[in-house]
Amino acid sequence: MDQLYFDGMAISAAVGFPDLFITFTCNPNWPEIIRLLDSKHLKPHDRPDIIARVFKIKFNELLKDLTKNHVLGRVMAYLYTIEFQKRGLPHAHILLFLHPSSKFPTPDDIDTIISAEIPDQSTQQELYQLVKHHMIHGPCGITHTSSPCMQQTGKCSKYYPKKFVEKTIVDQDGYPIYRRRSNGHTITKSGVTMDNRNVVPYNAFLLLKYQAHINMEWCNQCTSIKYLFKYIHKGYDRITAFVSPSIKQKSSKNEEIDEVKEYIDCRYVSPCDFRVRFT
Repeated sequence: MDQLYFDGMAISAAVGFPDLFITFTCNPNWPEIIRLLDSKHLKPHDRPDIIARVFKIKFNELLKDLTKNHVLGRVMAYLYTIEFQKRGLPHAHILLFLHPSSKFPTPDDIDTIISAEIPDQSTQQELYQLVKHHMIHGPCGITHTSSPCMQQTGKCSKYYPKKFVEKTIVDQDGYPIYRRRSNGHTITKSGVTMDNRNVVPYNAFLLLKYQAHINMEWCNQCTSIKYLFKYIHKGYDRITAFVSPSIKQKSSKNEEIDEVKEYIDCRYVSPCDFRVRFT
């Protein structure tokens, strides 16, 4: 982790702070996945190999759009990591370092590429449905305490719902507070009506093209570089320890060792791991 972090910091020292942080998550309902699985009467979690294969194809196309086609501007450097969630879905974290001529220094510039509002259902029907299915946080809160984001304190760990803001601003710590106007646009999800305060920031072009959860955040700090590598290289939640007898106390009888049990006892074996290791 240290070596990757130092490499990322060296890139930052050469080209400046990263400008955009993008999280791209696999959509198990992509038509390419459904077409392959429906004929076999399978669910996405039954074929993690297909999930990973389709995600990699989509991810490569996304990187091409960002770094070669310059859909968000000229890119000087980029970093990314790919992680697998416990339900087997891969997602990627991408950091983009933009050319000085392509940066978005002002709040008005940020609004041209990042939106945190519900689109107009009458004029942007497709985008409205995509935001509804992929870019709404929750429902959570007092009425949905079982939501994964709810902490023991009874508050959302992601700080949703946000506050209504008429104009995008950058606070004194350098973090953006995106425009979320009280314009009456709402979305009903799981029987709960939500407004712009529950929208996860997104880019309309990328959301329409890839039809998956693509969270885009504006940034101008190097702390996100460490976050990129910290998660996939963090230590285990448990360790295996045992007390063994000394040489004098050891019996002549050899004890059988279950190597498979020892391996999985302190590890979470996800669907993709299981298929690779045991088929």
